[in-house]
Amino acid sequence: MAAYKTFLSAFISCAIMIAPAVAHTNKCANDMYRLSHLDQCSDNNRLSFATTATIAGGGAALIGGAIALFGMTTNSESDSTPTQPQNTKHTNNEVGNDIDYARYASAINNSSYTRNNNQYNDIRLGYSLARGFTGKNSTIAVFDSSIDTPHGNSVAHMASDQVAPDAQVEIYEVADKYGNFKSFYEMGDIIASASNANIYNFSWSAINSYAHEVHSRNQIEHMTDPHFINALTNAASNQDAIFVWAAGNEYNFQSSSLSAMPRVIPELNGHFVNVVAWDSQTQSLATFSNACGVTMNYCITAPGTNLKSSASNATLDGTSFAAPIVSAAIAVIREAFPYMKSNEITNLLFTTARDLGASGVDAIYGHGMLDMERATRPVGTTTIPISESTNIAMQHSRVSSTIGNQLKSQNIKLSFVDSFGRAFETNLNDNITIKNRGIGFERLSNKNISNVKIGNIEIGFKQTDMMNASGILQTQSQDLLSFIGIHDEFNFGNITLSYRTTFGSINPKTSAESIVSGFSNIFTSSANIGIKYQGFEFSVGTPDTIVGGDMYLHTLSGRTANGDYIFQNHKIDMATRPSIEYSASYKSVTMGFVDNPYGTDEFYILTKAKISF
Repeated sequence: MAAYKTFLSAFISCAIMIAPAVAHTNKCANDMYRLSHLDQCSDNNRLSFATTATIAGGGAALIGGAIALFGMTTNSESDSTPTQPQNTKHTNNEVGNDIDYARYASAINNSSYTRNNNQYNDIRLGYSLARGFTGKNSTIAVFDSSIDTPHGNSVAHMASDQVAPDAQVEIYEVADKYGNFKSFYEMGDIIASASNANIYNFSWSAINSYAHEVHSRNQIEHMTDPHFINALTNAASNQDAIFVWAAGNEYNFQSSSLSAMPRVIPELNGHFVNVVAWDSQTQSLATFSNACGVTMNYCITAPGTNLKSSASNATLDGTSFAAPIVSAAIAVIREAFPYMKSNEITNLLFTTARDLGASGVDAIYGHGMLDMERATRPVGTTTIPISESTNIAMQHSRVSSTIGNQLKSQNIKLSFVDSFGRAFETNLNDNITIKNRGIGFERLSNKNISNVKIGNIEIGFKQTDMMNASGILQTQSQDLLSFIGIHDEFNFGNITLSYRTTFGSINPKTSAESIVSGFSNIFTSSANIGIKYQGFEFSVGTPDTIVGGDMYLHTLSGRTANGDYIFQNHKIDMATRPSIEYSASYKSVTMGFVDNPYGTDEFYILTKAKISF
């Protein structure tokens, strides 16, 4: 469990209601009853809660266990009850192939996970845990009542708990156990004191109005205090902070007014996430939750009903508890990708959210459901940086069997980046397919450019694709092999014995679109012994085989905390085991079999003929 720090402060006058659920003479004064019977209860009875909590035991209930300012709300057409939200839109549950099933099973079968099994499954939490992301080295500042209160304690635990169990959570008290707030000016000082954090959680609504009613920065400063607003904008610019705000629990088509701040304060754009609550049982917006409304472009949905906290036996309902789940998710992203800026993180969460309700971003669910599986796997186009300024497309490679085994034997780890610039690791072997050289085609084409025979000595040049590779290992399609050979024949009556041995050299060329940075000279050899008898010829030998030389790779191995690329150089010895080729010929027809030590064996039949006119 995360470590907690408490920062004490005094508070302004505010009220919180604590009463047995059965003691109300006016049922609509019971917030939970009112939220379930909106047709029976007047809007004039509406209270401004950021959360509700039911405490088990004795048949009593703690209603409005969140910090909240009580007050009447004004009715207008645009803050009426939202239309019935649509259920979850079907989404393909695609997952990456990097997940180890045993680790995934371990992540979802422990008591901390099963306590909120349905809710965590809705955000696909098991995948980020299986990938090893736990919020380590991230700090969340929770601005709430103290750790000794049910609300402050539960929000703090939900901010880490199973989503980010290794995150550091700091409690900054802005209300006492009775719900009495400090002034907004004093809150500004408290926000400014949270110098260790860059994730700020606000699970309360302290102004009795809605987001669509906020039209200017001056108006929001008048509602709060300029010092409070400046503290937020300073944290955004100086600490790259992200503010996570609960949308409120009035089942209103609009979120609370403080959720509107990015609409009138440009400095908060990219630093703000508004959160509405999801009911995992009904698979729709929670009956109490405000909708995203005008905040939909920076609004996301997270579970907010029937949550169980490790801190108590309470059953938690409210956007107050959906918000810290999102804060914890941000802690996970900051741990996994510490070089990401706030605007990149918020954009990532919105981009990877699963669509809910109407297609695309909508006024109920915003961008949709928080999705920890999508948020922790590559998104969009994947590329490989080969320098600080040059990226190449991430492609599968086909390589000659001559060099494929040497590459695979190194078991090289390779990093690539997605469209957000996040570095992910893969194994180069998983991105290589070995293809046969095609000895039969080499024999048929006989790509000698020139050769000169001086007695038993042969000097020549020919083209070869021994070093050919495509994709991220791309090389020139063919190289020039220069060779010197020795050959001779011996006659024994009608039988002729022959041998031929060559030694060659290749100077391969690389491609600008490749992680191959260069080669040394590559040296080859071949040998063949044959026998001829009355038009028949049999031979056995080794085709051109690499006996010496090196390939050099320049690969990305990750990124530093400040975003610099980390490159690694690899030197690969290209010396390889030879193939064995057996062939039989009669006149112009040749059959051959190649026993390849790497790749598949080959069998070929070829014929050559000249046609004269």
